[in-house]
Amino acid sequence: QSLLLALNFSLNESSVEKLECEIEVVIRSMENLYHILQDKGITLDTDYT
Repeated sequence: QSLLLALNFSLNESSVEKLECEIEVVIRSMENLYHILQDKGITLDTDYT
């Protein structure tokens, strides 16, 4: 229900910028985790085709 409210909420420009920053942070964190796992010899299967 709260997800629907969030989807119905019209984003203003500052909210969009904040969201983009949050997404970049998440992506950077995932990339860091990927490199850490690679260093430990763990390879993630990234071939999703």
